[in-house]
Amino acid sequence: MDPQESLGFHCALTVKSFMSSLEHRLKGMGMGRAQFLALEHLIASGPLSQSDLVDRLSIRAATVARLVDRMERDGFVRRLADPQDRRVKRVVPTERATRIWPELCKCGREILDRAYGGVEPAEIETVKRVLRTIRANLNA
Repeated sequence: MDPQESLGFHCALTVKSFMSSLEHRLKGMGMGRAQFLALEHLIASGPLSQSDLVDRLSIRAATVARLVDRMERDGFVRRLADPQDRRVKRVVPTERATRIWPELCKCGREILDRAYGGVEPAEIETVKRVLRTIRANLNA
């Protein structure tokens, strides 16, 4: 199979380009792309367990534990006991994280604007729809 014929191959290359651009843009802000992505999920979804972050970030549990350790050390998150199960720790964004989130979003928006240059909004929506369908097919 020619990888150039695979949407998965092209998606992987595109994600790599997005992540590289994000890493470069965040370099001066004291946050890496993994921290940004974790914070993005926490802001969007609210407190999550570390195992939920493992699923959402698609990285190993030990890697998420180290990531959350660094984010806690840097004042971006804190761990709180889950009210229903004290053995589970919920990862919660701090006030500091919430305060800098708009600036981080601005970085993300600038990357998207650059990436989408010359592409019609309707084309972007078509790509999103097609990718949602592909994910649904693969997850069925």
